[in-house]
Amino acid sequence: MDILQKINYSVQRVNLYESIADNLEQMILNDSSQIGQRLPSEQTLAENFGVSRNVVRESLKILKERHLVSLRTGEGAYIEKPDNRSLTELLNRIILLDNVEHGAVMEVRRIIETEACRLAAERNEPEAFDVLDEINASMMKYKEDIEKRISLDIQFHITIAKLSHNPLLELFAQSMANLLAPILRTALIPEGGNENGIEFHKQIIATLRSQDGEKAEKLMRQHLEESVENYYSGEQ
Repeated sequence: MDILQKINYSVQRVNLYESIADNLEQMILNDSSQIGQRLPSEQTLAENFGVSRNVVRESLKILKERHLVSLRTGEGAYIEKPDNRSLTELLNRIILLDNVEHGAVMEVRRIIETEACRLAAERNEPEAFDVLDEINASMMKYKEDIEKRISLDIQFHITIAKLSHNPLLELFAQSMANLLAPILRTALIPEGGNENGIEFHKQIIATLRSQDGEKAEKLMRQHLEESVENYYSGEQ
């Protein structure tokens, strides 16, 4: 069955372009094997929906905003899979519009990353954590370069989330990365904040290799709580 046959062409006459976008979205979500395929042309969709090409064009713009299609000049619309940027952008908007404080971000981070650390310890062989040694060594090498240090710190924690083998934990960890940058920048200000973080990472890696999930979770919690303390000290 080709894409044209999978689309529901029954639409409400109010907010036509939104209704068409919803129908196309449902078709995309119902069959992930279509990712990367090109949607029918604007003209073909317009004829099948019984609307103008302008209406279809507006519908495709909505799908682009939902990160479900990419619009390529001269080629058409291609189905794509939303990535963590979609969630990051949404979180950023909510935080800015609702004036969410950094403390709330750090609380969510603690919930996500402590569980990810526990699962990573329980679901991997010791050699799986070699990549964390490499990241931590780079953090030591670039400890005077704050921006590089922050980028590596975020990479370290995202890697642990990835090693949890839970795609949602990894997604949320990645989505929070941009939110954490200003927090980490402040947390590195207090004396010893940089070195202590690297030392904590060494201990976390050793605990992960021991495959002791409970101990790994506890150590990650201690690490993040110290980071919170450093953040508030750096703000003063």
